[in-house]
Amino acid sequence: MKLAIVGFGPRGLHALENLFLELSKIKTSNKIDISLFETHKELGSGKVWDTQQADLNLVNISERGLQDLQGRNEINYQQFVIPNFPSYTDWCFENDRADKKDVDTFPPRNKIGNYLKERCKSILKVLEKENCVQTYNTLITDINQKKEKLILKDIDKNQYEFDEVLLTIGHQTTEIPKDIKKYQENALNGNFICLPNVYPIQKIIDFEAENKNIAIRGFGLAMIDAVRALTIGNGGKFVYKKPTNFESEFKTSNKIPNKIIPYSLDGLPVIPKPLSEKIDNQFAVSKEQLKAFENRIREVANNKENVRDNSFLIEEYAKITANIFLNIYYRREEDDLTEEDIKNVIFKWLTNQEFKHKLIQKTNIPTEKLIYNYVQMACGKKKISLDFCAGQVIRHCQPTLYKSFSHAAISEEIIADVIQFDEKMKRYSYGPPLESMQQLLALHKANILDFSVVDNPNIQFTKNGWIFEKDNHEIRVDCIIDSVLSSPELLKVNTPIIKNLLRNDVIQPIHSKLGIHTNTNGTIIFDDKKTNASISVLGRLAKGSVIGVDAILECFGPRVNDWAKGLVSRI
Repeated sequence: MKLAIVGFGPRGLHALENLFLELSKIKTSNKIDISLFETHKELGSGKVWDTQQADLNLVNISERGLQDLQGRNEINYQQFVIPNFPSYTDWCFENDRADKKDVDTFPPRNKIGNYLKERCKSILKVLEKENCVQTYNTLITDINQKKEKLILKDIDKNQYEFDEVLLTIGHQTTEIPKDIKKYQENALNGNFICLPNVYPIQKIIDFEAENKNIAIRGFGLAMIDAVRALTIGNGGKFVYKKPTNFESEFKTSNKIPNKIIPYSLDGLPVIPKPLSEKIDNQFAVSKEQLKAFENRIREVANNKENVRDNSFLIEEYAKITANIFLNIYYRREEDDLTEEDIKNVIFKWLTNQEFKHKLIQKTNIPTEKLIYNYVQMACGKKKISLDFCAGQVIRHCQPTLYKSFSHAAISEEIIADVIQFDEKMKRYSYGPPLESMQQLLALHKANILDFSVVDNPNIQFTKNGWIFEKDNHEIRVDCIIDSVLSSPELLKVNTPIIKNLLRNDVIQPIHSKLGIHTNTNGTIIFDDKKTNASISVLGRLAKGSVIGVDAILECFGPRVNDWAKGLVSRI
């Protein structure tokens, strides 16, 4: 039996591990030949976790959160042994890089990349020696079915024949947004630049930013990476005033931009994660609450309860949030709000984030003040607002939601509704390290980070550059960087392999705005009837069939094992 794994980052690595784990449980003399196709030079880490990227690229999950990145047990298969590999936390201790602190620390992405790279080498060393695995550093552009075989074609027109193919190709490029296309055309007519994406970050570090005004489209995590590249990457330094909460001052260099100008459709910042485990524990969801939450989600996912939209999920979040908020809320004597009252408030806000209430943080204030307020909440120095509490509660509930709602047996419209809500709440639940938000404040105080046009500005191109205007305030811009990452909308993906699979009617989206329709075991579904068991998809491109595909922990989640079990059953 011949298997191809196309895309060999973290998810492809874990798929290979799980495959041999499941094979070790059955007695078979069948030989399995596996080919790994990866365009990036580093196997196991992929582009996102490239070990050569700058240290300034931080992850948004703490070392404490990464305790859930489990290791690999020893695998005995036929006549050879695949050695065990430690969990991320144990690997840190073994490599003398663990740093126990009272505050949460967030590692650079290249540190996780080194972990993945070593984990990958330890299994490939054995499998290559046993002639079970071959690796190809090439781009697969097409997959065609010929009788019972799958024919893969690469960019150099080479062809490869397989019985099964697993796609774990991660983030794919999509059509360039219309406004960015226009800005690129503008840039051709003058000494100006429009960069269509942030990554790889080195190109921004290498960019000659001195004396320029640089606008960044987007106000999320990738924007923060771009800001750090333009400042730290150009010789600037953040000096801690208070190391206990990362409050800092910025010491500039002569290479950094004159101004950095972020902007987005709503101008709202991402929300920092709590400073420490102690502060975060205020928002911890009890085992009983999580179990009740899981039961309700599964009932809906299994179509045992008739729902019309995502309000069932919002109701559950509101109920848990109200209960937790009461335990941390400082109530005045005249305040007679009950748990039911708070539940109703948070339900209304989760349904419509323009809803206003005294418990909800006001957003119509200067951006720097808004960031400062959330930073103080994350430090435990300011009363927690109800929206901040809800965001942290949702973060604690998300793994259960992702596990319980994937492959839901309900309408695609409701699935899309749930995913849209989950994406919207990631401004709170997928927030950056507190340190990053303190750095934004320091850059604002240093008159480098400019929030004056952050909320959906009017943009015009002139012979002197782009003019950004908001509320009668104007600022001239020499360069625009797009930091908005494209969503995994299958019909907008423009990479050859996906376009060809769509053209040949091999795959279809579960919803027009979502990813590939798959079974629980990862095999693709077409027209809700036809299943192509020879081609499987795991990860971001299956968004809609599964939810919660972006986090590193999801690359090592149960869906990968479901695929391995399915493949072994077919063998």
